[in-house]
Amino acid sequence: MTDGDTTGTGGRRGSRRRPPAQDPRTRAADLLRPAFKRAIWSTYDHIGLLVLANLLWVVLCLPVVTAPAATSGLFHLARQIDRGHDASLRDFFLGFRMRFLPALKLGIVDLACGLMLWLNVDFYSHLRGGATIPGMVLAAAMVWVAAFLLLMHAHLYPLLVGGESSLRQLLRKSALLTLDNLAFTIGITFQALSLSVLCVITGAGLVLLNGSAVAVLLTTGHRELLRKYSDDPEKSPDLPETRTLRDLWRPWESGKDDE
Repeated sequence: MTDGDTTGTGGRRGSRRRPPAQDPRTRAADLLRPAFKRAIWSTYDHIGLLVLANLLWVVLCLPVVTAPAATSGLFHLARQIDRGHDASLRDFFLGFRMRFLPALKLGIVDLACGLMLWLNVDFYSHLRGGATIPGMVLAAAMVWVAAFLLLMHAHLYPLLVGGESSLRQLLRKSALLTLDNLAFTIGITFQALSLSVLCVITGAGLVLLNGSAVAVLLTTGHRELLRKYSDDPEKSPDLPETRTLRDLWRPWESGKDDE
């Protein structure tokens, strides 16, 4: 499973090449840690651009019908940032335009599945008499299906903006990646939800940064995961992010350790 170009250092610091992550036994934590760190610093490095993109995303989500394409625009921008390209708002609109129809189809399927699962849970949970226990079992099964579909979203949009336009293949690859990397997918989803909760708590973060930050995190995590399936370690990111909190509060000292 590939996602197009997997190169680019994007200003990342460091001097040692990272070992290839081709071993299928690679622990989820070994992928989640560097992905989260790079995502946080990528967001920090492009904070102005991401705030503008997030505001556009919020506005374009209001008509609802354009929400999936707006989300694909965010992820396309995040993909450019993650690969170290000179990203701009033009990338947001490019992703919006290029992936409008595939994203709309995905959004319709998403909405239909969510509505169907909700109706099933509501129906089965209200069965009475001798059907009460089977109904509760079926309702619980629907909840687990909904949870799995939620986890698949960690891969859906990164795959979509990576060039997968077939809805069937998009859903299939997302499901397979989720099944094959359940611990990683749960971990990256938890990180994304934690970022969203933090943005909600801050209030302004929900409008200014939530969507962009989550898009960068999921995009970075997706590319980190795909290293596991790469046959060419030269295509793996080779410069790990080495900046620390000191570089956040005292950026003028960020280059001293590399000298």
